[in-house]
Order: sequence, then structure tokens, then C-alpha cells
Amino acid sequence: MKKMKLFSKKSIIFYSILGAITAFIIAPFIRNMMDFSNGIELLITTLIIIPMYAFITRLVKKYL
Repeated sequence: MKKMKLFSKKSIIFYSILGAITAFIIAPFIRNMMDFSNGIELLITTLIIIPMYAFITRLVKKYL
């Protein structure tokens, strides 16, 4: 299995795009669905986003 190099050009571009999608689309969508305090919303959003990063990284690892 091919290992992804953390500081390769493809890896930096991939994580930049994934971070932008997460910050501007996914996280606000999740936070709008909840009506809790900011700390609880941040915790719940983080618990959803971190596994999503792991899943997407494994999914596209063969292309990077």
C-alpha cells in the first residue's frame, strides 16, 4: 500500500481543498442544525469532521 507523504504537493493541495470545503460548507451546515452553546456545537462538529477526514483520506489515498 502506498503511503501518502504529508508535505508533498498533492497532499498539501488535497488537505487545503478538504479544509476549505469543511470550513465553508460542512461545519456551518452542521452548526445551523443545532441550537446549543458554542462550546457544545464545536465539540459535536469536531466529532463529525475528524472521522470524515480519516474516511476521505483512506478513500483517496491510492490517488495521492
